[in-house]
Amino acid sequence: MEEVSVALGVPAGDDGLGFAPLNDGDVLELQTFGQGGTHVLVAVRAYGFGNRAFVSASLTNLTTGKVVYEPAPARPQLLYCGSEDACDLVPYLVHASGIAGPDEERHGLEVELAAQVQTQSYSDVAQASCRVVLSTDRL
Repeated sequence: MEEVSVALGVPAGDDGLGFAPLNDGDVLELQTFGQGGTHVLVAVRAYGFGNRAFVSASLTNLTTGKVVYEPAPARPQLLYCGSEDACDLVPYLVHASGIAGPDEERHGLEVELAAQVQTQSYSDVAQASCRVVLSTDRL
C-alpha cells in the first residue's frame, strides 16, 4: 500500500463541495441546521486511501480539555476522488454539542480539530489536527 496522509479543510466553491485548506487560527462557524445541536462543517482530504475509508473526528476545548467525538460510522464512507490519490469527504459534519458548558462562551473559543482516516481493512491510518477558533455568528 502506498503512503497515506490526511489534510483538514473547509467546504469551498459555489456548491460547497470543494476543498479549501484549514490553517491554525482559522475560524469555524458553529451551526445548528434547525435541529438544536451544534456542528461545524469541515472537509477531510485523504491521500492514498482509495474511494472508501472510515473517517472520525474530535474537537478538544483548549481551555478546559473537554473533548467531543464524531465516531466513524459502521461502514466506510464514500469519498470523492478528484485525482488518483486525493479523495475528499466534503462536507463533513462534526458535532460540537457539549464542547463548552451551558454558561461558557463559545464565541472565540479555541479548539483543536482532529480527524483520523482508516482504510477498510484497518491496516493503514493517518490523522491531522489544527487549532481553530469557534464563532457563533451564524447561531
